Order: sequence, then structure tokens, then C-alpha cells
Amino acid sequence: MRIGARYDLARELSQAYWLGSRAEKGALLDHFCGVTGYHRKYALTLLRGRRRVRSRRRRKPVYDERVRAALRVAWEACGYICAERLRGYLPELISSLVYHRALVVDEETRAKLERISTATLKRLMRQLRTQIRGRRLSTTRPGTLLRRDIPVELSAYEHNVPGYLEIDLVAHCGQSGAGHFINTLCATDLATGWTERIAISGKSREAVVAAIAAMNAVLPFPLLGIHSDNGSEFINELLLKWCRAQNVGFTRGRPYRKNDNAHVEQKNWTLVRKLIGYDRLDSQEQLVWLNALYDQLLRPYNNLFQPVMKLVAEERIDGRLRKRYDIARTPLDRIIAAGIDTPQTKRLQAQRLATNPLALKRRIDRTLATMPAALEVQQSA
Repeated sequence: MRIGARYDLARELSQAYWLGSRAEKGALLDHFCGVTGYHRKYALTLLRGRRRVRSRRRRKPVYDERVRAALRVAWEACGYICAERLRGYLPELISSLVYHRALVVDEETRAKLERISTATLKRLMRQLRTQIRGRRLSTTRPGTLLRRDIPVELSAYEHNVPGYLEIDLVAHCGQSGAGHFINTLCATDLATGWTERIAISGKSREAVVAAIAAMNAVLPFPLLGIHSDNGSEFINELLLKWCRAQNVGFTRGRPYRKNDNAHVEQKNWTLVRKLIGYDRLDSQEQLVWLNALYDQLLRPYNNLFQPVMKLVAEERIDGRLRKRYDIARTPLDRIIAAGIDTPQTKRLQAQRLATNPLALKRRIDRTLATMPAALEVQQSA
């Protein structure tokens, strides 16, 4: 029976239900429930001709406007951290704000703030967040919002055209990440395996953009796009503006997924860690030494004399993943095979012909053995 027919039947039986005796009402109710399949309580509501309206009793809110106002001040004081972090720190924070006269609250409001739950904090923060965003005057956007302008690519650029680089930073911090130390900006071309490295002091966005611009000036092919992780040294307004001004694509991988930058992660190990190691580098002398090593020795050795293989296909046979690679060729040979014939590639070919790879390798080994001492060792001496 359709729903409309059920209500029509209820209206037809309603008058007989009201006029009938107790036994007749019971018989009508049994008949109506058997035909419609309704529960007896709901069937009674329909046969009586009225629906039960439940009035929702609203209790007085426990966390009123005074609590919201105090929470807004406390949340701003702690840098808008999440509710889970704020919950345990809130009593101490309120005491500090009251002591420094940054917040005035009565005892009742203070007691409510000290016993508030994490779930309630999240709900109140959700309401306050819209007000705070509406009054934000700064034009600088946080990295979490800036990610909307930088698309995610799971496997970076699957192109056979040179010019698409994966970039990453390698920290030379030793056993501790505290203080100021040197970082290596490593960039690998996906089509050819050409790798550039530049050592920078710290990891500021200005230093990173300057290093990428310096790489762009010496690349033997035009820079078409870069692909990075989600570090703040890359996801920032300065680098995004530079890419747009240079007409360079900019994408990023997923957070905590190193395989999205697999090509440069591999080079981080083979071309940086295996050579430089894990020692702490923090002095200006070491910065000059490292950049000279990268530019004068490792750049020609790795790109002109070190062949690389490129993955061609993957197939799973009987549960085993089998990978097929092409013939190993140097990055310079892959650039030439891609049809890039420029004066710079011709100079690189001439340099390869005039360079003894064994002598270059031994010179690299001698240079690595003369690494300058760290700043802390120099000061202790």
C-alpha cells in the first residue's frame, strides 16, 4: 500500500474510531496496523487525527559569550594552536594572562575555561575561526592555504622532454638540527637524469629562490617545471611568484610521501650523502668549499661521465613486480638524443672530450679528504 493510500485510510477510519467503543477501537486499530504495517503507537496518532509535536527544550548555554571572549584572547596568545594542544595548557595560560593583566575574567568564567572539554573547544574554535579570518588584514597566506595554488602530482612530471625538475633540500646538520647549518639544494631532471646541486646557508625562502634561479642560468635546457615536497622552504609566496614570472610550472607531492619525489630522493643519497656524509657543515669556509666541489668537480663528473638508466615499464608476473629499464646513458647523451643542440651542449661535449674521467675522479677523492673543519671544532681549537 502506498503512503498516500495509508493516510487516506487513516482519515476514513478516524471518525469511526472516535465514535466506537473500547472494543471497536481495538478492532479498528488491529485492522489498520495489519493493513499498513505501522506500529500501534504511530497508528494511534494517525487515527486520532493529530500528530504529536515534540517541543524541544533548549537549555541555557553553559559556555556563554564571556567564555567565548576569554577563549578568543587565550587562543590568540598561544598562536591559534589546535584544541588538543590548547586543552592541557589552558589553565596555565589563563593564569599567565590574568597575571599580566591581558585578560580579566570572573571566577565562574575561569572555572568554566578550566573544565572545558576538547570537543567543546573545537566547536567554539570553529565559530571563532570565521571571525578571525574575516578580520585578518595581512596579505601573506599561510602555507596550508597556499597549497591550493600549487597542484599535487603523484608521480611528478611523466615527460620525455628535458626541463622538468624534482627539487629537495639535504640538511648537513650532523647529530642535531639546532642552530644554523648548510643545506644542499638538489635538483634532478626527470627525462635525462641531469642533476644540479647548490649549497646554501640555512633554508630561507630567499636563499632557495636564489639557488633555483642560479640553477636555471646554468641548465643546458630551458626550465619548464619544478616539483617539490611540502616544506615551507618551497611552499611559499616568493617561489610561487618567481615561477609565475619565469613561466615555470610548479607542483608538489603529497605530505609524508617521499615516493612522490623518488628521483631526487635517490640522488640525495648517491650524489650527496655517499660523498659528503652526515657531518655538520656550518661555516662560511665549508660553504665555499662545498659549492666549488659541486660546480667544478661533481657537476661535470656526474652529468658527463656517469650513465643513468630510466624506467621504461613495470609489469607484475606471478605476484612479482618486474621492471624494465632502457640502455644506460649519461645525462648529456640523453640531452643530445632529445634534440637539444645549443652552444652550451656543444661546450659540454668539448669539455667531455678534453677531460680525463679517472683524473677527475681522483681529484674528487682528494678534495673530499680535505673538507674544512666545522665551525664548532674551529672555535674549540
